[in-house]
Parts: sequence; C-alpha cells; structure tokens
Amino acid sequence: MVRELPAAGAARGPHLAAVGRGLLLAALLVAAASFLPVAESSCPRDNSLVRDISRMQQSNYGREGFSHITVAGALAHGMKEVEVWLQTFRPGQRTPIHRHSCEEVFIVLKGKGTLLLGSSSLKYPGQPQEVPVFQNTTFSVPVNDPHQVWNSDEHEDLQVLVTISRPPVKIFIYDDWSMPHTAAKLKFPYFWDEDCLTAPKDEL
Repeated sequence: MVRELPAAGAARGPHLAAVGRGLLLAALLVAAASFLPVAESSCPRDNSLVRDISRMQQSNYGREGFSHITVAGALAHGMKEVEVWLQTFRPGQRTPIHRHSCEEVFIVLKGKGTLLLGSSSLKYPGQPQEVPVFQNTTFSVPVNDPHQVWNSDEHEDLQVLVTISRPPVKIFIYDDWSMPHTAAKLKFPYFWDEDCLTAPKDEL
C-alpha cells in the first residue's frame, strides 16, 4: 500500500514548532541546573587503597572525653564482612552498657581499663564481671553479651582498635545492669553511621 507523504510545510509546521519549543525548554532547564549549588554529602566516602588515619573524620559524637574514627567501614569504605574503629577514652570515660549481634575484638594500643561483661542467659545483664585490660592485650566480646568498656585509669587515655563483624552495627543500649534485655533500646543507625546510612538493615 502506498501512502502519500504530506506536502512540505503542510501539517508538519505546528508539530515541528512544538518539538522545537520543547527542546529549547529542556536546554534552558539543563543550563539553569548547572548554576545551582550542589549540596555536598556529609558522608565521608573514600575507597582509596591506602588512607591516612590522621586525615580521617574524627568526632566524639556528643560524648565528652571520647573520640571515634571509622578506619575501615561498610558505609564509608565499602567493607562487606568487617569494620574497624579507632577509639580513645579519656580517664573515667566509658561506653554505654550495650549489646549487639556481631562479633567484636579489641586490641589495646595504649593505656589500661576495664571490660565489664554481663550475661545474655538471664533476663537482664546482672552484676557484670570486671576484666582488667591493658596495653598490648586483646579481648573479644561474645555475641549479644551486654558489655561496657571503661577507662578506669585516672591518668592516661585508653586507646583501642576495634573490629566488628556484620556491619553496619545495630546496638541495643541499657540504662543499667538490671534493665531487662527486652527493654534495651535499639540505636540504629549508630551515631557514626547516621550520615551515611540510607536504608535500614533488615536483620539483627
């Protein structure tokens, strides 16, 4: 079947004019967008092979006498199985009483302190076991056991290198050692993950 083509300049005129206006509008929008300020992400993503720890983001996250650096993280550095933190506690400072469903290993780089370790087999943590830790020692925390790291030294900072599994970490926080496990408050994302986490993690 043969169709007759429309004569040049016939019905095509209005259609082409509309297309031309659309293209012009799109070009103007693209040009305008190029002048708009771009908000910088507050998540310090860095996939470099070698990183200078002294130049990494460091913060106390609202806790006086505490310093945290995510040396190798899931959200900032693309780690899949483990995450590594460098943490420093001034004399007398301590973590909250907390638990998490991941393995955690500490290496004490400087100072000395105390690991307080509660029970996960009772309905509440109970009276914690007090374990002294000091420079060049390492210790691990069993999965889901409530615990607290305390710089019990009066004079020197406690600095630890921490490795956790299954990042990003989900942390349940206790008010005290008598608080039932079921009443512990979930903090997720945790403070140093808040700027980077875009979606909740499904599993404990």
